[in-house]
Amino acid sequence: MKYPRENDVGKIEYKLILSNVTEQRLQELASQMKFRLEEGGGEAIYVVGVSDDGEVIGLDIQSLNNTITSLEKIASMINAVIAHKRVVEVKKTRYVGEVLVRLHKAEVPLEINLAVMGHVNAGKSTVTGSLILGKLDDGNGSLRSMIARYLHEVISGRTSSITMRILGFNDKGEITNHQCRDPMDEAEVTIRSSKVLRLIDLGGHERYLRTTLKGLMGYETDYVMLVVGGDDGLSIMGREHLAVASVLKYPIFIVITKVDKYPKEKINAIEEDIKNVMKIPGINRLVMEVQDDNDLLTAILGLKTGRVVPIFKISNVSGMNVDLLTRFLYLLPPRKSYGRSGEPLVYIDEVYNVTGTGPVVLGSVIRGVMKENDIVYLGPLNDGNFIQVRVKSIQVNRVFVDKVREGSIATFAVQGVQKEIIRKGMILIKDKKPKAVNEFKAKVIVLHHPTTIREGYVATLHMYTIRQAVRFERIQNKFLRSGESSEVEMRFLYKPEYIENGQIFVFREGRTRGLGIVSSIDSSNSA
Repeated sequence: MKYPRENDVGKIEYKLILSNVTEQRLQELASQMKFRLEEGGGEAIYVVGVSDDGEVIGLDIQSLNNTITSLEKIASMINAVIAHKRVVEVKKTRYVGEVLVRLHKAEVPLEINLAVMGHVNAGKSTVTGSLILGKLDDGNGSLRSMIARYLHEVISGRTSSITMRILGFNDKGEITNHQCRDPMDEAEVTIRSSKVLRLIDLGGHERYLRTTLKGLMGYETDYVMLVVGGDDGLSIMGREHLAVASVLKYPIFIVITKVDKYPKEKINAIEEDIKNVMKIPGINRLVMEVQDDNDLLTAILGLKTGRVVPIFKISNVSGMNVDLLTRFLYLLPPRKSYGRSGEPLVYIDEVYNVTGTGPVVLGSVIRGVMKENDIVYLGPLNDGNFIQVRVKSIQVNRVFVDKVREGSIATFAVQGVQKEIIRKGMILIKDKKPKAVNEFKAKVIVLHHPTTIREGYVATLHMYTIRQAVRFERIQNKFLRSGESSEVEMRFLYKPEYIENGQIFVFREGRTRGLGIVSSIDSSNSA
């Protein structure tokens, strides 16, 4: 019996024996274990009783147990646990141990999902980078390039995808990212934090509106941070973002960037423009500039009412008011009640196949508490049916957890299904067998349409992670124009979906934008 030679990278580490380990050596081994956990996405495997070249030596049972005890102590130093161990007798009275180590946190930190919106080049990614990295920008987009997801985003300076980063705080209000070797290491930030803000950086260009709506609707948004550039002001796209967020009744605050580059009069004119837009029917909110710490509590209380929109004027180059914005973010209260009744419901956004684990899905917990080893339904399949699967494990920000609550964005390893049949928009639900529908009724309001919407009209619906074309089968008022509302019977064009009464959706087609609330689901039309 022989193992392959140990690799300097990867999640597998060989240890012949650990005995009489000094405190300094423990610290070194903890750093090594942390590296292996990072390489393994939160998991590492230690093989005890084997040399670095893979030769099986074996230990007596006492030495083996002592070495595993040392590994448990090392794991506890970095918030990890021994999740599984196996002892194999390789020859008489000589043993090898295989130990699975996992990053683990008993309770998920308080989570708040913050959608970062705004026109292209407004400075969304730069604000995000400044907060997470604790650095100032060089004026040429250095911070933006550090957090961009794709090479073309670095080159163009435009975010085309949804980029999610986490900003962690400890109980003292200190940003934990700044205490980590890698400020963007989600696992370490989560372990160190008592509160985590998930910054969902959305594309600002009109061509990426589909992506923007997906990010806004699909991740249980708590607050919207609208970023407005001090150069261009509130653009047409920025106004549309503001209108959509307002109609969806998200609490909004605004960050005006680049204030170091332009005269005070120009920045004040932008603020006045924002105030005027806020008076428009359908938005109807009050603007409050946050100038110092004395304004923070008033801003938070006003934000909670949904009527007040705090404004910050910052510079990511000089650092002006960045600390003030940081303290405001720390004070943001959770909007989830965590007591929402009903069985857990998760809408799936992404699907992966992980070697050695199988299918893994990323999704938002819409209600309830999902636990490890829960037996749940997954679907709907294309024929409308659901299948039972087991939740093998759950991770939040690459940290294994026992359970997740409403508002969390987590990954779930599922057993009992092939990756190929899972798609975005499906759900995990722990309930009596759910039903998918082809048709439903909704109360619809048209935000903008160049002409008239009539029966037979087709648009793309966005609801949580569902994105599918729907047809307006019957309109109670027969037709709809901008600003009008009506009861509408709608039909999914391609496959059934799982939806519930009261759920909110956005529909779009070209320049058309509208909002709807599911009012009735006809069980006779269930798939």
